[in-house]
Amino acid sequence: MSSRNIEIKAVVSNFDEFYKKAQDLCAGQKPTILKQSDTFFNSPNGRLKLREFQATDSNPAELIFYDRPDSDGPKLSSFVKSKIVDVENLKETLKLAIGVKGEVKKTRYLFLYGQTRIHLDVVEDLGTFMELEVCLKEDQTIEQGNEIAKNLMELLGVKETDLVKGAYMDKLNQKSKP
Repeated sequence: MSSRNIEIKAVVSNFDEFYKKAQDLCAGQKPTILKQSDTFFNSPNGRLKLREFQATDSNPAELIFYDRPDSDGPKLSSFVKSKIVDVENLKETLKLAIGVKGEVKKTRYLFLYGQTRIHLDVVEDLGTFMELEVCLKEDQTIEQGNEIAKNLMELLGVKETDLVKGAYMDKLNQKSKP
């Protein structure tokens, strides 16, 4: 079953400052800390990644397909997730069938604010970023989600000039090209 959210991604220049703003906004909530490794596969449509969670037995991995425009600012993302148990065999199957685009390793600090997931991501070989994911309810419009995202940007001190386009994988691939 497909889900929808409104996403915003931005560069974070000061980890501690953003962490404190997010924690204050979320009434002192301690974030969930997730160590994630995302293997991206070549996909003719959208993006396909296998997300492995370190140090968790209950949900070792998810296969995630998502489609969203590569623009800065709020954007609609449609996605489908599947829980995966046989991680290594699925990874090898996809590698042989469609090829690997690359891998993104990150530590994610997850705060929850209403219907929004606030991520503070430290991405290996790339830097520190924040993502807002406004999880849209069935009856909510894209415009309503955009408004929530823009209000949170303001509350968290995210400037338009900090916004970034594309996925972390795209950024890593651009960085590695001569």
